[in-house]
Amino acid sequence: MGTTQRIIPGVTGEPNWGSLSRAITGLAKTVEDESKLDSHVEDEKTPEILENESKQFVKIIKRREKHLQSTFDNLIRTGGGKSSIISGRSKSFGKGGRKSAIKISSFFSGVSQHGVERELNNIGFGSLVGKSVDDIINHLLMYMSDDSSGMDEVAASKASCEVFDEIIEETGDDVEKFEDYIKNVVDNNLLENVLCRFFGFYIFEHLSQRFVEKIDQQKGKSISMETFSIIKEDILGRIEILNTQKSVKNIDWSGKEGHREIENIFESIINIISNDD
Repeated sequence: MGTTQRIIPGVTGEPNWGSLSRAITGLAKTVEDESKLDSHVEDEKTPEILENESKQFVKIIKRREKHLQSTFDNLIRTGGGKSSIISGRSKSFGKGGRKSAIKISSFFSGVSQHGVERELNNIGFGSLVGKSVDDIINHLLMYMSDDSSGMDEVAASKASCEVFDEIIEETGDDVEKFEDYIKNVVDNNLLENVLCRFFGFYIFEHLSQRFVEKIDQQKGKSISMETFSIIKEDILGRIEILNTQKSVKNIDWSGKEGHREIENIFESIINIISNDD
């Protein structure tokens, strides 16, 4: 079972973010329109029909790109703008992600320096005897989660799940491989890439938890799944261009230097996804 299933959001009192909602609905409409084009039987298409559909497809993709960018820009606006989100001053977006990113980076760094058992002892896990990787991750997710259950905290928790799900895909339920994987990430200057993906998942979860149910109801689950798959892939695709291998092995992630580095990473990602100031 994937670790993402451990976090069940229960969010009430959602603000009415009309522009963001319309952008996502518009994106879903492009998925719906493309699906209708694809449903036509190929054998029945004349060259003229094929040419016309090709033109329609190009128009759909252009509309999709416009709605995607509008989605990201409006998400940033709802959080009070880039500077408010990046600095942690926003009440709705940013704080949870920053806190979880600091804990993830601190844990990875600690494992690299002292080993997984000592680092887990430092956060109250106890002995590794008889414990599985799943046990470790359950404890880590509890440690990294916030006591509150607001949307921002839920998004950060689910993003942490995604990060550890990717590790499990590589290591399976082998504690030694889990430890070696984390050490390799730090030793080969890949920790910033992990944090970039975390923030990508975090941004996606802010959109997903607010609007999946609405698009499910309006367009059906199939169109909804494809819509949010497109959003997720687009965010992670943009982040891939960062692909930094900066040496951060000796950073004190719980101190000022670590907090500043987290903010710099978050700022780079926010700037990549949004044109809005």
